[in-house]
Amino acid sequence: MKISTLVAMSIAALTLSGTALVGCSSETNEGPEEPAALTAAEVSGRWVSGGCESYPDGNGGENHLTRDFTLTEKDWTLELVVFGDDACSYPLFSAHVEGPYSLGALSEKVEGATEGNFEFGTIEWTALDQGMADIFSQSGCGTGAWKVGEAQDVTATGCIGVAHAKSECPVDHDIVSLDGDTLFFGERVTDMCKEEGRPLSLGSYAVFKK
Repeated sequence: MKISTLVAMSIAALTLSGTALVGCSSETNEGPEEPAALTAAEVSGRWVSGGCESYPDGNGGENHLTRDFTLTEKDWTLELVVFGDDACSYPLFSAHVEGPYSLGALSEKVEGATEGNFEFGTIEWTALDQGMADIFSQSGCGTGAWKVGEAQDVTATGCIGVAHAKSECPVDHDIVSLDGDTLFFGERVTDMCKEEGRPLSLGSYAVFKK
C-alpha cells in the first residue's frame, strides 16, 4: 500500500486601511485597502475538516483522510486520520504532530497568503489496522514492533516516507490563508522541508473553525 505525503496546513490575509493627501487640500481620501500578513492571534483556535478529504496518491489512486488542527499563538497540533475508503469509514492509521510555529511576511507568489514555518517537535503514529501495523514494523518505523491501537514516536525515525525524521526535516515551510472561519494551508506537491519548496498555491480543502 502506498501512502502519499501527509497533508497537512493553510491561512489568509486581512487588510489595513490608509489615507492619502489629494493636491493641496487638507481633506483626505481613503485609498485602497492594503493586505496585511496574518498574525498568530488571528489564526488561533481549532480547525477541522469539513468531511472526508481525498488526494491523489501518486500511483493512480487516492488517499482519504481527515484533519483536526489546534493553533495557539505559539504552537500547532495536528490530529490526522488516514482511511482506506472514500467515505472515511475504515481507519488505517492516525498521526499526532505538534511543535512551535511562526508566521512571517505575505507570500510574494500566492496572493493573500502568509508564509508560515511549522516545526516538528513530536510526531506520533498509531496503527489502526493490522496490515498497517505490519508495514510499520517491516519499515523500521518507531522503536519496535507495532500493535494496533498503540502509539509510537516516529520523530527520530520517520515512517514509510510520509513522516520524515526530524533530523532530515525539522520544519515545514508552508503558506496559510484565512477567510472568516475558513482556513487554507498550501498545496503539498513540493518538498516543503526546504525553503524553496514553500507551496505556490493553496490546497484544495479548507479546514473550518469549531
